[in-house]
Amino acid sequence: MQTDTILTMKGIEKEYLVGGEVSRVLKGIDLTVDRGEFLAILGPSGSGKSTLMNIIGCLDVPTRGEYTLSGLHIGSQDEKTLAHIRNKQIGFIFQSFFLMQRQTALENVKMPLIYADMPAKQQEERAREMLCLVGLEDKMDYYPTQLSGGQQQRVAIARAMANDPTILLADEPTGALDQKTGKQVMDLFHKLNDNGRTIIMITHDVQIAGHAKRIVKILDGNIGEGQVSDA
Repeated sequence: MQTDTILTMKGIEKEYLVGGEVSRVLKGIDLTVDRGEFLAILGPSGSGKSTLMNIIGCLDVPTRGEYTLSGLHIGSQDEKTLAHIRNKQIGFIFQSFFLMQRQTALENVKMPLIYADMPAKQQEERAREMLCLVGLEDKMDYYPTQLSGGQQQRVAIARAMANDPTILLADEPTGALDQKTGKQVMDLFHKLNDNGRTIIMITHDVQIAGHAKRIVKILDGNIGEGQVSDA
């Protein structure tokens, strides 16, 4: 497995103005992620993990600190470049799936490829390849309402991988699933990671975090390495 660093954060702070007062959500985060890692960021509600995820995913910018992704200093990029980074380098997987209800599984997976201006024939081939990879080769023409929760999450994972992103960024990926289906999704993450995919997973669930190969705990805007049993 390659171990070159693809993500570095130094002194990341995030502040919001709430009712005329400054609220410090992140308080100097230092984090390094190597290519091929499976990392869990574990913390309770209100710990700052969602804010950290938004900064990692280039959905938000820090108040202070330096964030480098694949050699790019994210803080110095304009919005057009950030949109390109979100489309090409980061595959987002959310608890609520966020599938287009009036589009088939295949059409949902095509969406990021359309935004990337990929030729139509290649869109079709790539989307089918990704759905086969997640075990939905027989569900390509199904609509989200015809799929189980676990199958919908698999469509979301296929969509997230469509543009061959540098990082899969998963926010509570099993939060809407039962325990058995959640384990199936985690098994798929293990398969993807074994094939070299870098995964960063945000979760409050100690058992889900235990599937990762490294755990970083966040509490009150600060992070540190730790054992699952300490959470």
